[in-house]
Amino acid sequence: MAREELKTIEGWHKSGCNSWDEYCKPGDMVDQGVADYFLDILPPRTMTRDYFQVGEPHSHAINPKTMKICGTYATFAVRGKEIWEYCGNCFPHMFVDVEKFKKRDSVQTFLRETYKLLCGITQAPRPHIFCADGFEMSVQAGDGLYCEPRVNLESGEYTACEVGYPSQKEELLMPYIEDPTKPTEAVYPYVPVEVIEQVIEKHGGWFDARIPFA
Repeated sequence: MAREELKTIEGWHKSGCNSWDEYCKPGDMVDQGVADYFLDILPPRTMTRDYFQVGEPHSHAINPKTMKICGTYATFAVRGKEIWEYCGNCFPHMFVDVEKFKKRDSVQTFLRETYKLLCGITQAPRPHIFCADGFEMSVQAGDGLYCEPRVNLESGEYTACEVGYPSQKEELLMPYIEDPTKPTEAVYPYVPVEVIEQVIEKHGGWFDARIPFA
């Protein structure tokens, strides 16, 4: 990776941006100086060989894993020697920016808003879809995946997607399963988008992490 592609603390200061999140977006790569800067601010909330989360919450939202109000933390994951990916402000031990957990108008909207190519070639893994009752599933589409059409579409206009690893057995998905003996560990090829919409509706609709205010 070219050095000029990395976000840096010097670049932030020269950018005129008022905040880190204005300058650096989830998915941007940063250098070791950025990691050192955030590690020096406070002891990290979480630190492993693969990632760390800054010690003070950035905000609070509803955690889709627990359905309780929880802090979100600036999260950085190792991507190479002295290269880190800024994952955004994430729940503890998670790598998806909290802004991804919001209601969508449709599956197509979700696919369009999560379109991102790695190295300009491969669709990046999309975050799981969470439903209001806690149900969770992977919905993927792109070149080489079990979707229709099997290409990368920025528009998100797929007719079928690859579903995988639902958090519980879901009868609406069972006709498409590869291995019916392991419904929560299986891939479901070419699930029609209409069926995915039905699954989401059945489980209370799209999960929204925003804290409702009266």
